[in-house]
Amino acid sequence: MNEEIIFKPIGYIKSPYENVNNMPKSTRASGDVEAEMVINEEYLESMSSMKVGEEYMVLFYFHKSKGFKQRVPFMGNGPIKGLFSTHAPNRPNPIGVSTIKITEIAGNVIKFKGVDMLNGTPVLDIKDIL
Repeated sequence: MNEEIIFKPIGYIKSPYENVNNMPKSTRASGDVEAEMVINEEYLESMSSMKVGEEYMVLFYFHKSKGFKQRVPFMGNGPIKGLFSTHAPNRPNPIGVSTIKITEIAGNVIKFKGVDMLNGTPVLDIKDIL
């Protein structure tokens, strides 16, 4: 099965990070830095049950990633691991997932902590952590 799959972003990230050099390698390393998800207004009803203080998984597209290697240094400078045992952004399908904590919701804008995404990152989906 080699059919192409096309996704349409539901929004994008407004992050203080413009490049990977100063961006945290994980949500745990992001501290109290806040970012925003601006969700397309057509999905406002889908946000209706989201709550401040709760955690969610955000699936996103690594829009600046090019190519990939099957073995990479863990967290960018650790021991060499197989790609699928890491969160490295350069992947066969450059999809990322992060756990975030919502700090504010105003209309279609979700403020959150746990930012390890670049500014302009396309958001593919949001899922509650059950």
